[in-house]
Amino acid sequence: MALLSRILLLLLLPFATSAAQQELPTLGDSTSGIISMNQERILGQQFLRSVRARAPTLDDPILQDYLEHLIYKLASNSQLKDRRLDLVLIRSPTLNAFAAPGGIVGVHHGLFSYAETQHELSAILSHELAHLSQRHFARQLAQGKKSSVVSLAGLLAGVILAATAGGDAGLAAITSTQAYSQNQFLKYSRDREAEADRVGIYTLVDSNMDPRAMAYMFERLQRASRYNTGDRVPEFLRTHPVTKSRIADSYNQTRNYPKKTFETDLDYQMMRMRARVLTSSTIPAEIDFLKSKLDTDDSLIRTVHEYGLVLALTQELNFDQAHGIISRLRQQFPHNIPVRIAEAEIHEHAQQADEAIELLQQALEVNTGNYPLTVNLGEAYLAGRKPHAALGVLIPVSVNRPNDEYVWYLLAEAYGLANNIPGVHEARAEFFVLNGNFDQAIKQLGYALPLVRHNFQQTARIRQRLEEIWELKDSSS
Repeated sequence: MALLSRILLLLLLPFATSAAQQELPTLGDSTSGIISMNQERILGQQFLRSVRARAPTLDDPILQDYLEHLIYKLASNSQLKDRRLDLVLIRSPTLNAFAAPGGIVGVHHGLFSYAETQHELSAILSHELAHLSQRHFARQLAQGKKSSVVSLAGLLAGVILAATAGGDAGLAAITSTQAYSQNQFLKYSRDREAEADRVGIYTLVDSNMDPRAMAYMFERLQRASRYNTGDRVPEFLRTHPVTKSRIADSYNQTRNYPKKTFETDLDYQMMRMRARVLTSSTIPAEIDFLKSKLDTDDSLIRTVHEYGLVLALTQELNFDQAHGIISRLRQQFPHNIPVRIAEAEIHEHAQQADEAIELLQQALEVNTGNYPLTVNLGEAYLAGRKPHAALGVLIPVSVNRPNDEYVWYLLAEAYGLANNIPGVHEARAEFFVLNGNFDQAIKQLGYALPLVRHNFQQTARIRQRLEEIWELKDSSS
């Protein structure tokens, strides 16, 4: 089991006694008397807020949307009963992914670099979903319910360290909490990891993914680890040790499945390229590299590198070259959403907001309600100093996606440009809540209250929200 998962298991301990006293078991197994699925959900939301507060996140609706759709596809073909899932995309080049109780799935953008196909990415995600579906967190808690307890704040600090700084730091935060001997703990962990591998492969099969992708990914990770030592070892390998027997077990499980040929998926390769360019710290060098890859007879490879080149040229404000390339891509892929957004972004960066707005509106006529298109349209409206139009498209998104911190960030901007100061404070409050900063959220709503004292409905709504935030704060302390 991942180190992050180990920490979370211990994090659950303070809830064990109260859970047994306050709630009846929801399932007919020993884990339900320790912690219910609803309690896991509450804990998961606390954890998610802390991750957002301390880990650098990558706010990109296109990548977010791609990963969400992929995870939901896998979850619908998994053994997961509670499919309320929240994805956090962490801006880190390291290879890592994790699952936390309550349906929290974390992905470092570096995973795109290591997973060469969508099947390999799905293998890692299916493995993490299996930890959730098999309730490994609660099951280990049930076995170790007599272990010593550490403070919630200290354990949560360890969780954040494990997610962002590396395994050694996370281990240091929980050393004093381990009640089992190291050998017993690792053996238990290996059993859970093996089970997650097996269940994850079933998920791949039922999702029409390559079941051998699990073994392929493990083999690549093992080869990569041979040339890395110490802090250079990928975080995923620190928390998911790959052995020859583990690879062999993955292959053995798939030997009765017929081998299929899977075509290279353009969408996934574009997402890999997008993650690479958006997080690059050397865009000029990136442009030179991408140009060097255009001389190829492979049309898919050329398309992917042209797409990346458009993104890089746009960041460098080289709009003429970017326009020339995107025009060809749009003719070739007239309904491709990332291509359409890339074209709109060129206009937006060139201070041609009206052209960007028109492109995105046309695309939304075909793809009604599409999340990345809608958010980018909101951004274009803001760039064009049309805040009321931005509010018109962003408010419905906030209703459908209340846990989307980036949407609340944009809404605060839109309310500000519209000179709606109470709206600014309310949007900022929601942003702070999602980042676990309840004090700031309470302050923001406190600023809003006197501004709406003549509006009974607004006053009542803000007071109600204040009570809810106070309850969240009390439950988290």
